[in-house]
Amino acid sequence: MASMTHKMSVKWNKNVYDIQFDPTLGVDALLQTIQDETGVPKERAKLMPKTKKMWKGVLNAKYDLTTLPPPPLVALLMGSAELPVVPKVKTQFIEDMAESEVAAAGAVLPAGLLNLGNTCYMNSTLQCIRYAEDFKGGLDNGTSNQFNQALSSTFKSLDSSINAVQPGSFVMAMRSMFPQFGEMSQRGGGHAQQDAEEFLASLFMSTSQVSVPPSLAGDGVTNLPEACFGLRMEETLTCPEAGDSEPPVVKHDNAFKMICNIQGGHGQKVQISHLGAGLELGLNSEVEKHSEVLGRNAVWNKVSRVDRLPKYLCVQMMRFYWKATPDSADHQGVKCKMLREVKFGETLDMFEYCSDKLKGILKVPRDKKAKEEEEEAERKLNGDSKGEDTEMKDTEMKDADNAEDEEMKRALAMSMEAAAEPTGACAGPGLSPDFMGIYELYGVVCHKGRDSSSGHYTAWIRQAVGSDKWWSFDDEQVCEQDTQAVLQLNGGGDWHMSYLNFYRAKE
Repeated sequence: MASMTHKMSVKWNKNVYDIQFDPTLGVDALLQTIQDETGVPKERAKLMPKTKKMWKGVLNAKYDLTTLPPPPLVALLMGSAELPVVPKVKTQFIEDMAESEVAAAGAVLPAGLLNLGNTCYMNSTLQCIRYAEDFKGGLDNGTSNQFNQALSSTFKSLDSSINAVQPGSFVMAMRSMFPQFGEMSQRGGGHAQQDAEEFLASLFMSTSQVSVPPSLAGDGVTNLPEACFGLRMEETLTCPEAGDSEPPVVKHDNAFKMICNIQGGHGQKVQISHLGAGLELGLNSEVEKHSEVLGRNAVWNKVSRVDRLPKYLCVQMMRFYWKATPDSADHQGVKCKMLREVKFGETLDMFEYCSDKLKGILKVPRDKKAKEEEEEAERKLNGDSKGEDTEMKDTEMKDADNAEDEEMKRALAMSMEAAAEPTGACAGPGLSPDFMGIYELYGVVCHKGRDSSSGHYTAWIRQAVGSDKWWSFDDEQVCEQDTQAVLQLNGGGDWHMSYLNFYRAKE
């Protein structure tokens, strides 16, 4: 029988450890795993719940871990480490390591992807999806078709190589399953350039056959891309012409990205210069719909709000559009690109774009954080900060012991209250109850050129959570960048400009 793997976030001091464990092995095995990660001996470890409907008080050896509620699970660890944690892997020199070991250790620049005939749109998007770890790992949860199998294989090749990877098998599978990506250029010279967003949509369509990993289960999600990138949108339609006589129409729909509408230029009333304004514009629109009260079609106002957030968030900058050219020879039109500068930051706060229900969920940790900051400011104002010197070392130790006792009392009280109260709601699958709706930018797909049928795509990836260092992927060419360079990808000229922004939930 296959083992069941659970994930628990264990908070100890100022650190958070993601602990993988098998609940069927019992409490002792869980505490041993925690000891290996933190250095806190299991004999003196006191583990208390921060997620409701877990155990009461301090975890005891007789507790049945198989009765734990669905993830996310969060616990508080009390106890001190007697000795520093011994490294699990001995020091190795690069010249003594295999290529896959060097790649896994991050000792060199990560591998890029060879361009196999205008496949830069594919290469750049794959690099951004590659660093959505839950999605990449979840592909092994059932790869039912050739596209998904080739996708998983390509990611594994990238992670184990220090040289550029040739994605030949994946390109063949992609063009077989989605023939539009095999279209030849009318200008001659091989395959046509494609739209990175259309490729991303096709990738999500294919991988929707992959089931949800246990760590992201819940909240009604049914497949891998929905569990990782899926948003649930609440749409409210009202008919101003009918007034209060026509009740609002409220419905829910799923989406895999947010839209940043871009407007601006000479003579236009709306000038979008920042991501936030573009998102708000994209959530408000007008539609023509039948009114029962009026007995005919009328213009309705449509207001969309996010009702469920994902662990990974994609935002599309609506830079490409179709311009009709009735006076041209073919009387059709041309593909154009909006070059307007639209600034974005390192983080994105989604609170203002959420439904009232979701705002209520996010408000709990946000209020808690605000209260903690207020109390900390008061302590500093009163000269009672944690960094204040004391007169004697033994007094410091005594104060630390007292503080630990007080923390334990508070944690015990909290765990008892949690057992009595209903389960706290989360903003979405895989998100902690402490998630405040704030995301960190981790990847950008950029386009350089004048329209979607030409130009060149590149990817920019943050090296680690909170890091100021980035990599830029220009097909097989990889180099280091910094955050300042990434924030310059906001448009306004012929330089690389953001088209797809990828974010991950900030804990």
